[in-house]
Amino acid sequence: MRIVICTYISCLLLLAACSNQYHITGHSDKQYAVSNTGDSNMLKFLQPYKQSMDSQFSVILGRCDTILYKSQPECTLGNFMVDAMTEALRKKDATIEAGVFNYGGIRLPYIGTGDITLGKIFELMPFDNLVCIIDIPGDTMLKFCNHIAAYGGWPVNGIQFTIKDKQAQQIVINGKPLDTHKTYHIAVNDYIAGGGDNCSFFINLHKQTENILIRDILIAYIKTLSKQNRPLHPYIEKRIQNAG
Repeated sequence: MRIVICTYISCLLLLAACSNQYHITGHSDKQYAVSNTGDSNMLKFLQPYKQSMDSQFSVILGRCDTILYKSQPECTLGNFMVDAMTEALRKKDATIEAGVFNYGGIRLPYIGTGDITLGKIFELMPFDNLVCIIDIPGDTMLKFCNHIAAYGGWPVNGIQFTIKDKQAQQIVINGKPLDTHKTYHIAVNDYIAGGGDNCSFFINLHKQTENILIRDILIAYIKTLSKQNRPLHPYIEKRIQNAG
């Protein structure tokens, strides 16, 4: 039995302009042997299941040629996840104007360069969250953007704003300034659509939950890139920025 302990060796931290945001630009892993402990009969019983799971989780879905990291107000891991979710839903409903994924739903600090396995995506997204399309009135959308700003920034697609004093400034949605008299068609996960992460203002809104796991969307997204012989390489696009 072996466990992997990730050590950040020779990591270079870059100070992002106009914020105290740090990016991981290097890493290395080291494996340490750990002696088996516990009941030998139980270990023997579990071994076939462990081998089966190890075999499935080691399947390579694709590759990335840059380090994907978790950070605020914007990060490459978050952009990958929210872009995959939003693009998948736009194929079903072209009227979707933007997408949001909660920062706490990103369950890994980084993914290194190289092969991306099925097991790694399960680590990144261990929850069985579904995708949801929600109709958000403009005044609630403003409240939502301020909520995101107060939390330091969440992954967004089709939304841009600057955070100042924990408030969202100069909000743009789908290329246009936020209109508090309009209703927006937004892709989110079912967790925040149901009021999770203190999004209680969504509970009574009209929503449509699709029977599609976000994890499966991420897997399909990487596989599609691989078929096109393209690596996963999300970029920082100044979707959300801290004011200078």
